Amino acid sequence: MKRPLAWRHLTRMHELVGTSSICRVVEERALLQSDLISRAASADRAADEEVVSLARERDWTLEERKPYEWQLMASYSDPRPRIMRILQRDLFELEGIARDTDDDDVAAIAAQLRNDRRSLVRDLMHELPRLSLPGAK
Repeated sequence: MKRPLAWRHLTRMHELVGTSSICRVVEERALLQSDLISRAASADRAADEEVVSLARERDWTLEERKPYEWQLMASYSDPRPRIMRILQRDLFELEGIARDTDDDDVAAIAAQLRNDRRSLVRDLMHELPRLSLPGAK
């Protein structure tokens, strides 16, 4: 059975804000002490509940993936540039999902997640301007 495009988008958003969310992983593993990241992790948990709820309404199943370990983070003395790159990748994906999905409810969740990520990236760059420089390490 072929899955609808909206299901694939909802599945990807579940991965972005679920147990593999960069914000949740950073907070849970104490990789960086940041109120901005902590608030984003809380927002991701709430968004994940919304994603799961919508999937249930549609009788769609979402796989529960093993939490991603973010092993690469262990080798960084300062994880902030890597976190920023991951957040920017998330933002790029969410922009595509919000634009391309064929379901208004999924598009609304994607747009909210995109706006949340955009705000987080902007706030982190304001807090640490050197992270916005290309190739910043």
